[in-house]
Amino acid sequence: MNKNIVPFVGESPFAKEIKALIQTLSTNNSSVLLIGERGTGKRLIAQHIHYSIAKSFGYFFEVNCKSFNQNQILEAFEIVNKLIAYDQRITLFVCFVDELPVVLQGTFLQLIKNAASKGLNLKIISTVESSLEEKVNEGKFLSDLYYRLNAIVLNILPLRQRKEDIIPMAEAYLNSFSKKSGYKFTSFSDSAKEAMLKHFWTGNADELINSVQRAFIVGQVPLILAQDLGLESDDCVESSSAIETNLEDKSLKTAVDLFKKEYVTKILEENGWNQTKTASVLGIQRTYVIRLMNELNIRKK
Repeated sequence: MNKNIVPFVGESPFAKEIKALIQTLSTNNSSVLLIGERGTGKRLIAQHIHYSIAKSFGYFFEVNCKSFNQNQILEAFEIVNKLIAYDQRITLFVCFVDELPVVLQGTFLQLIKNAASKGLNLKIISTVESSLEEKVNEGKFLSDLYYRLNAIVLNILPLRQRKEDIIPMAEAYLNSFSKKSGYKFTSFSDSAKEAMLKHFWTGNADELINSVQRAFIVGQVPLILAQDLGLESDDCVESSSAIETNLEDKSLKTAVDLFKKEYVTKILEENGWNQTKTASVLGIQRTYVIRLMNELNIRKK
């Protein structure tokens, strides 16, 4: 394993399942499609798949279809196409593959077909934040490429749905930052752990990393305190527990609708009331976001 990569840790059933799958996926060339919100650790999973066994040491190429222009993407594909002729493991990690320009989708498909027909050691790991099926149905993504990419599909749960992983992940990043920075932070205070467990983590692992990094800047060794993390105390989890209980209608449906309204409103606000971005974060269609806004009477203040 590459020593520069943070360990993939966690105690949730999800984390344990992923750790087991990483070992299996590292031994074959099946394409993997990682679906999940931004910041859920898809890149870390891809790195662990690549580096998890000794013979996996080789080239790990990353192509970001949102930040790379067409020439950069095409150049990356050409480099990979040349390198796969050599007997080394190559992993091509394609972020936001749903944003891959249509004019390059055929090139990408041909690269995959060439490697497969010659039995070359190329593994494709792609990521999306929501399902690709809609783009396929709209004719904006090649169906043949889609079926090549989703041989193995992993839905990566957001951090708020696997709270057992929060403290182990925070401690892993604390150890990593301590080694790199020289600041000898050793642990989190009980109040810091409690704050992390209560926080909603809209930004998932990325937000957790930023919070720990912030603590290294403002905190005092050796212990990270709750205030060092810079977490909001009035996040969605805490407010959702404070749903009014003195309503005349105490039915479960009413409680669920109240939470849905509060949560969807929060995500809309965080994305500047952009319905497309909100749909991507929520993992639903934009039309369903509009429907929820109408049904729950959600309006921009």
